[in-house]
Amino acid sequence: MSNIVWAASEVFPYAKTGGLADVSGALPQSLAERGHKVSVIMPYYPQVMKNFNKDIVIKKKLLGVPFGWGTEWAQILEHKINENLSIYFIEFHQFFDRPTLYDYDGVEFSDNAERFIFFSRAVMQAVLALELKPDILHTNDWHTALCNVYLKSHLYEEFDNFKNCKSILTIHNIGYQGVFNKSNILWTNLGWEYFNYHCLEFYDQINLMKAGVLTADVVNTVSPTYAAEILTAEYAFNLENPLQQRASEGKLRGIVNGIDIEEWNPEKDKELPFNYSISKIAGKAKCKKALQKEFGLPVSPKTPLFGIVSRLAIQKGIDVFLEAVEDMLIYDDIQFAIVGSGDKVLQGWLNALANKYPNKISFFSGYSNKKAHLVEAGCDAFIMPSRYEPCGLNQLYSMRYGTIPIVRATGGLEDTVINYEYSNIKDATGFKFWDLNPDALRGTMRWAASIFRDDRKSFNQIRKNGMSQDFSWEHTAKDYENLYDNV
Repeated sequence: MSNIVWAASEVFPYAKTGGLADVSGALPQSLAERGHKVSVIMPYYPQVMKNFNKDIVIKKKLLGVPFGWGTEWAQILEHKINENLSIYFIEFHQFFDRPTLYDYDGVEFSDNAERFIFFSRAVMQAVLALELKPDILHTNDWHTALCNVYLKSHLYEEFDNFKNCKSILTIHNIGYQGVFNKSNILWTNLGWEYFNYHCLEFYDQINLMKAGVLTADVVNTVSPTYAAEILTAEYAFNLENPLQQRASEGKLRGIVNGIDIEEWNPEKDKELPFNYSISKIAGKAKCKKALQKEFGLPVSPKTPLFGIVSRLAIQKGIDVFLEAVEDMLIYDDIQFAIVGSGDKVLQGWLNALANKYPNKISFFSGYSNKKAHLVEAGCDAFIMPSRYEPCGLNQLYSMRYGTIPIVRATGGLEDTVINYEYSNIKDATGFKFWDLNPDALRGTMRWAASIFRDDRKSFNQIRKNGMSQDFSWEHTAKDYENLYDNV
């Protein structure tokens, strides 16, 4: 069994902005259940995590972190889950005592370079202070990518703690890379010799993700298709050359994420007004009625109800959906229930449509866990028109809840959804389109709606196929075990 140190900037349920937190909460737990010793290290965000304070104790009162021209003093806190799993927190209020993790009202904190260079160095120091001897140092996204450089550097290569340690960098979204002014290299204590094409240098700036890609023993991402896509200029955000280099070395992999099948379980979900299962499906129709009432839509069992729960971002293709949907709002008997926040222009556009067509589209601005669960349960179909999607989780939630996904065939959406064709009704789990334009999306939504209205037997079979899929973390944990063994 392996001794694993998992480093991440966010971990569910302590702090979350996206899928990174979900993976960092669930996968270490699954690995621990399989007998591995797992130590998760993340920042302590006191304003975000105050509900967990009763479970957290001080582990080390003083942690010296070399940083720039001196040493900063942090503290290590611990929430011990069980004998195989501990969550360690780096407490340093100057960088992490903030109301949000990375930005304020959409504007990134100006000192994010310093914050996560410090955190990466603190991770390495915490391994020493806690007397850990990891077999695997598993880092995630740009926030901890620098740990891979540290592991290979003169600063840590002599320590016995890291003598047998190999590193893995998981890319959850390559659109975010940690690109900063090159002067920030001074905070790393690595020296200007690391400012070169084979490490930190990136168009006369530093790129933390790039440095991690080139120094990790293995790079992986969260679906096989996304691993192939990021080798191209279209998807790699200017990192295609380093990634192609690692792929040519056999050091780039793709593993599909799992989901928490306890939290996302329509049979036991406490957020739902009615529970249901694949064998007792009647509660789903009741959830649809409850969703229509909750969102102020006319209660109509025969009207197809489509949902979206999403960040309102260009990446998610929400602009394409908005261009596609108005024609349907004018001419079709259809309804949409949408939960999301983000881009102010997209938010305004959704509000305008909801005001113009109140009987056909309803929009909740913000995030509500209760509403997100109700949309997954109450809708007939779920729309994900992403420009790129490293893995995606909502299509997995949707299938589990008997809500048929309508997706653009990219990244994890391509890997996890089987497109409906008349010849594969026994296997199909959703509807796909390939060209990212309003006509393709509109045609696919109308296609799904027509199957709902005119071929309910096929629609119900697709629903049943989706609910029969197993997306538990058990499968994903096995794949990561194999990855650890290989590295």
